[in-house]
Amino acid sequence: MNVARKMIFISIGCFACVGAKAQVNCATSTKLVCLVPYNTHAALQGNSSATSQTSIFSAPIGAQLSQLPLAASAPGAVILTIHGNPEAYDNLGPVLVDRPDSVGQGRLVLGFSAQQFNFNHLDGVGIGSVPLVYQQSQQGIVGQTYAQTVHASLKYNQYVLLATVGLPKKTDISVIVPITRVSIGVAAVNPFLYLVNAEGVTPGSVTGGYTPGSASGVGDLVVNIKHVLWSGGEAGRGSLAVGTALRFPTGDALNYLGSGAYGFNPYVLAAYKAKFSPHVKIGYQWNTDSVLLNITGTGPNQSLPGGLQSAVGADFGLSRHLTLSADILTNEFQNSPSISQVPFITTVSGAAALAGTGATTPSTPCAVASSTTSAQALGGFCTASIVNKTFTTANFSGGLKWKPFVKQDLILYGNVLIQMNDVGLRSDASPSGGISYNFGLPRNWSWLDRSPDHW
Repeated sequence: MNVARKMIFISIGCFACVGAKAQVNCATSTKLVCLVPYNTHAALQGNSSATSQTSIFSAPIGAQLSQLPLAASAPGAVILTIHGNPEAYDNLGPVLVDRPDSVGQGRLVLGFSAQQFNFNHLDGVGIGSVPLVYQQSQQGIVGQTYAQTVHASLKYNQYVLLATVGLPKKTDISVIVPITRVSIGVAAVNPFLYLVNAEGVTPGSVTGGYTPGSASGVGDLVVNIKHVLWSGGEAGRGSLAVGTALRFPTGDALNYLGSGAYGFNPYVLAAYKAKFSPHVKIGYQWNTDSVLLNITGTGPNQSLPGGLQSAVGADFGLSRHLTLSADILTNEFQNSPSISQVPFITTVSGAAALAGTGATTPSTPCAVASSTTSAQALGGFCTASIVNKTFTTANFSGGLKWKPFVKQDLILYGNVLIQMNDVGLRSDASPSGGISYNFGLPRNWSWLDRSPDHW
């Protein structure tokens, strides 16, 4: 049985192990998913309903951080046959999309890349101005309603180690290890606590303040298996490959270092090798259940959203040493948790009676919390809420690859990723850079010396 098939069977076995439920107590935990519930006081009284409501960032952020584009390693030297003569192909290929060519049997590619994200919007809502109103408790006709604007910041630095080994029959196996540092800051701006009963609303300010948090560590390990199906056409310029990327939940999901779910991403790659080289990739992402969609443990874990993925682009060989690369990358998130601004509806009977309309019809839409707020005005507050919807992010990727030495497979690159639409988790322009080197493995490695019948 070949190695690639063994890897697939092992991975499928790992999928069957999923199903354990995890949870976190945000009243005592320092996990980053608890930062908003802690800062807004929702977690301090142990109310799981309020904690769940104020965990508005956890599911949308966790669903998308695990599927950010990662730099792919260059497959090294590619040989074309021009008029019967072998000739090196000088185009260095794309940056964030793999090529449908093998690195070559007995070759090893080692790579390192660094990428920085500074997120500013989530589902079209600026994360620096998210309205949040929640009801902490209800005892008879007495209720506590907290209202504030949440100001959040989120920075995500990712460092990726990559190793690709070329096996017989034009099959490559890659191991991708991300090392991540996440920095989050949360402030409750102009917070108020309203005590509501049948006599009216008693407003009182409550301590807001700023709470920073950070975490770093190994993220979710990815094993990628790719096989070249066809390489031919004129001078061997055409190529077609299939593969699958298997993601393992090795990162701490509750600190946004991992997804908390296994992932399975089969794909197809195609390219035409020339000075101007177009390429395309089409794949589909499946995920298992994740704790990020149920951090309090009060309900069942839900499936992390996935969907259709694509990349269409081209590379242009400016010289033997330099290649310009550009791609349009799309990523679909089916039935994904998303933030939406909705009217706040109180369930306190006293407030509903005073409002006269059950506090369901805002008199002043998106009213601002203040010391003069009445029961009627409570029904005019807006709050962030989680809704499930399907959307597709679109990103432009543009960069340069540079090969300093013609006779050495050392490649350096720089790239920038720019989101083209305002859906999902949106970042400022995201810069990245990296290095890779392709060299031969010693022939005395026993698994390389085996005959093809052993693969």
